[in-house]
Amino acid sequence: MSATVATGTTGQQPAPDDLPPPRGAARAVWKRRLAGAGVVGVLLLATLVRGATATAGDTFVPPLGVDVPTSSAKTITVKPGEAGGDFDGTEITVSQTRDLGNQGITISWKNAPSTPDATIGQNVFAFMQCWGDPDAPDPFHEGAAKDPLWGRETCQFGALLDTPVWGGDKAPGGGTIRTVGINGLPDPAETLPPDAVIAPFRSVKGTRIGHGGKSDPYPGNLDPQTTGSDVIMSEYFDKNKTNEIPYGYTAGDGTGRVVFEAQTDMEAPHLGCGLPDSGGVIQPCWLVIVPRGHHDPLTGGELAGSDTPVNGSPLAATHWKHRIAVRLDFRSVQTPCPIDQAERATVGSEMAAPAMQAWQPALCGRTGNVYGYTPTSEDETSSAVLGSGDDSPGLGFTSSPVVGVPGGPPPVHAPMALSSVVVAFTIDNQVNPGSTNPEEELLRARQVNGMRLTPKLVAKLLTSSYQRDIPDGSKAEHLKDNYRTILADPEFITINPDFRFSRANRDIQPVMVPLGGSAANRAVWGWILADKAARDFLSGVPDPEHKDPVTGVTYHMKVNSFYQDFGLDGVVPDRFPKSDPTCSQPRPDLVPELKVCIFNKQPYTSSMTDGAQQTLKADTHSEVEFDEAKYQSSDHQIVTLKRAAPQTKGNRWVMAITDSASAARFGLYSASLLNGSDPTDLNAYVTPTKQSLQAAVAAMGPTANPDVLALDPALKKPGAYPLTMLTYAAVDPSRGQALREAYAKLIEFAAGDGQNEGVSVGNLPPGYVPLPDSLKAKARSAAEMVRRGWTAPPTPAATTTTAAPVTGGTLPARGSVPSAAPTSARPSLSAAPVPAARATDPEPVEWAQRYLLSMILGAGLLAAAAGPVLTGLARRRERR
Repeated sequence: MSATVATGTTGQQPAPDDLPPPRGAARAVWKRRLAGAGVVGVLLLATLVRGATATAGDTFVPPLGVDVPTSSAKTITVKPGEAGGDFDGTEITVSQTRDLGNQGITISWKNAPSTPDATIGQNVFAFMQCWGDPDAPDPFHEGAAKDPLWGRETCQFGALLDTPVWGGDKAPGGGTIRTVGINGLPDPAETLPPDAVIAPFRSVKGTRIGHGGKSDPYPGNLDPQTTGSDVIMSEYFDKNKTNEIPYGYTAGDGTGRVVFEAQTDMEAPHLGCGLPDSGGVIQPCWLVIVPRGHHDPLTGGELAGSDTPVNGSPLAATHWKHRIAVRLDFRSVQTPCPIDQAERATVGSEMAAPAMQAWQPALCGRTGNVYGYTPTSEDETSSAVLGSGDDSPGLGFTSSPVVGVPGGPPPVHAPMALSSVVVAFTIDNQVNPGSTNPEEELLRARQVNGMRLTPKLVAKLLTSSYQRDIPDGSKAEHLKDNYRTILADPEFITINPDFRFSRANRDIQPVMVPLGGSAANRAVWGWILADKAARDFLSGVPDPEHKDPVTGVTYHMKVNSFYQDFGLDGVVPDRFPKSDPTCSQPRPDLVPELKVCIFNKQPYTSSMTDGAQQTLKADTHSEVEFDEAKYQSSDHQIVTLKRAAPQTKGNRWVMAITDSASAARFGLYSASLLNGSDPTDLNAYVTPTKQSLQAAVAAMGPTANPDVLALDPALKKPGAYPLTMLTYAAVDPSRGQALREAYAKLIEFAAGDGQNEGVSVGNLPPGYVPLPDSLKAKARSAAEMVRRGWTAPPTPAATTTTAAPVTGGTLPARGSVPSAAPTSARPSLSAAPVPAARATDPEPVEWAQRYLLSMILGAGLLAAAAGPVLTGLARRRERR
């Protein structure tokens, strides 16, 4: 379709006991809930909340790098009469169209007709990525055979994503597949032969799947009547790989927002986006938006005010002709660095991964060096920096000081990047259909753009203290008095009043956390342990009793007993253990030996970057259901669990601990964290923004090494984000001159042009904050120290005393517990193992080979750490 363009930024179904009640019952339940609790809730909020107003439609400042249009943003204005006339004047903004990699693109719109509360079948958008320009002439046929709709053959769509629960039987038929025709009737606008079943798919590599009719059959002559198009397309994409969005909803005020995952040739080789052709031209792709209004696609009849959906796939000819296409230009997926340049190895903290990924291509042209980067645990970073020989990495990224050995070279620390740890989320407002409450209507069809979390609430999440966090948690004796989810917790609702309208029985997933240990993880626990309420909770102090006004059930929540006293022994933890051994049997009647345990229900993420990407996809990788199909097809030989499908838009509730740059990369909102002692003061909650990170870095003090700064979690500076972190380059100054020169140039680039914010190669990516001038100067000074090098002093005569470390201070193997009092000592954030994403994404097999041993060792460490806890609990129970 034509439009005015201005250049300027699937799912898991609820468990059986979580299915929504009939609509009438739901209304009755909520009338009782509001009648029984509404007045009390209002009085409670008015009594408890000070310093800010808690009302529906709560607004939050966008976190770092999110919802910020880039210079390549495009705004499309739908002209009168286009899109069937249902979207006249609608403005759609795509936040970024150039310099793209595998990332999120924010698509927002306004002045659109709202999606009805009773059906998702009207006034919605579908989004997909295509490798062919749908508005270009057909390049595959000649003469009269040219197909004006050929572009739909190049689109990644039709994985049969699950329909949102609230859509029900009023969701548009065919809305998630490639079927042509509408409601089983021929489409008069169709250009395919009459026997066509689906819109064909053609890979950019040349292979093709036909339309399923006799004139163009499926591969292997599979029967199109018994073989779904999602099965046929699984050769290229499926529910877990696709980036299609079948339903983009519009709220009552005419606005909407989705984050679309742009996929490169690495993620979707059948699309080839970002792959240079034989002439070196980098292949673009197209974002295609298909609107679905409120008129019958075949008759043109008005459907507004009815529950009747506008049926048909977005690839059906009548819908496809209203498409809006936006060109997407990608960065090359191939490295621009010459293969004959010297490679200089670096390792270290994942907090540096997004920056290094952006800097690497620019550095080889600026410095004549290729800088390799391998994320490693912080323990491994220290070993690498202190290792001997120019073939071992002499530069490691860390947020904790690397302590030199007695008599050895003192590692030089240069500040490189300022970012933060965040609790990122993808959550949809899910209010009850049929409500006439104006506050609820403000939230309908909107994605949640902010929430507040206290250290105590995060402690509850990390200790699996809600019933739904473990398998069959509602039957677990040690959680019998606990809330089913955080949504039922009055402490959460008090500071997040919008959620009081949310359906109580929705599918809330446990928070995702990275495997292994790190200074980033320790920062989270340091913030938690600096809070008295959180420490009391971890020690076993229960919440006040709370009686649900609807069910009459009385709750008396306390910490999951398998985590009691965790972190209270004077050591700040650096990892997130999964200590609860509770398991369930998904099919005890058929395969009693098969169990679902906590690692199946809440798997670790392999890195913070992966955690952010999984949050965008609403895909926790959980495995909680028996794969009966595989069991039957293998003649009962294969007994296994199947991976749950991603949650569908409208049903999503996924959270993860990740870093601010990864969250920004995938367009994720982040929680505002309490930076104060009064959880009811809404002004004390701080979002990770440029201003809040700058306030935090200004409040940082020295660690064991005075050259390395960190934030004291007990220091509650107003406006400072409490999980702000500086990432340093720790360098061994005794390495060879060529290697030292290369590392000095890297530091100088990072402190110079590398601090220029942007999305182009060499820029500081969104999610980071440029270093203050004082820290840039420290980095340049450190580069000179690296360049000058270090020479071992003459060996002194033997004495009976022991030489002290040559660094500015020592660092304990683990940090000490901070006091909740402002005068407490700052915790030392020491090195600890943490897996991280490579700056250049490896192939899956390569990743498995690289990290398999680390994962096995990590599992062993977790088992070893859990052993004493479980033993202590058993002994306490015996004494009782």
